[in-house]
Amino acid sequence: MSLDTEHENVQAALAAEALDALDGEEREALHAHLAGCAECRAELESLREAASLLAHTAPHVPLAPARSDRIRARLLARAAADVRGGEAAEPVVAAPETRVIPIASRRRSALPAWLAAAASVLIAIGLGAYALSLRGRVSSLEQQTASLSRDRGRLESTLAEREATLAALAGPEVRVITLASTQERAPSGRMFWNPVRRRYTFFAYNLPQVRPGREYQLWLITPAGPVAAPTFRPGRDGAGSVEGAYDVPNEQIRAVAVTEEPAGGLPKPTGEVLIVGNAAE
Repeated sequence: MSLDTEHENVQAALAAEALDALDGEEREALHAHLAGCAECRAELESLREAASLLAHTAPHVPLAPARSDRIRARLLARAAADVRGGEAAEPVVAAPETRVIPIASRRRSALPAWLAAAASVLIAIGLGAYALSLRGRVSSLEQQTASLSRDRGRLESTLAEREATLAALAGPEVRVITLASTQERAPSGRMFWNPVRRRYTFFAYNLPQVRPGREYQLWLITPAGPVAAPTFRPGRDGAGSVEGAYDVPNEQIRAVAVTEEPAGGLPKPTGEVLIVGNAAE
């Protein structure tokens, strides 16, 4: 056997050695070659690392002793058959399942190529399963991170709105306008008007429920006419609120009022004034 042929056979048996499937003369011959071949030593180390990863991705289930003996006997019988097939054309008689056939007459020291290839395929399957498991865990973590990022964005937006409302209510320049009722149920309202920030926050109380398709609309009354503000619907207790900004000069705002209008509001009021407050007081 030439050096090249020996090296090729050892290369084919490295995968089996990585899985600890060699013993006896086969293993001794392989390690004798490894002592003088750096390339084969590096390849064996790489295969052992891959086999170690495979051990962590698949649960270990020990075989029963009798079944293990039968499998070993089949593998050895197959290996012996391959060797005899390459040496002569004599027919090979199948061995009983429980009988072990010695392989002492083999010329080559490595396992047949089909067994080494099977071991390599097994290692590749294990690595693929491990990589798939990692991808699944990474994807799950990415989804959790995205969900937390969205929650944080919503909390920051809510906090910013609350801070803006507090600033509009608590400033020393804020004026309060009280709206009187014109109805028997005595609805009322109170507007916190901040002329410096040009914002307002309006609260209404004891408002009757609006009809289907209708809403209450707030109006800023100026000498040029009413200026539309947002609409709102009261709760079951008749309370409602609305806040917003305006671009009308402060001195032009003479009063604020609430009317019932079609849902979404109108540019000019059409309903009866429910409550009104004087902004000039």
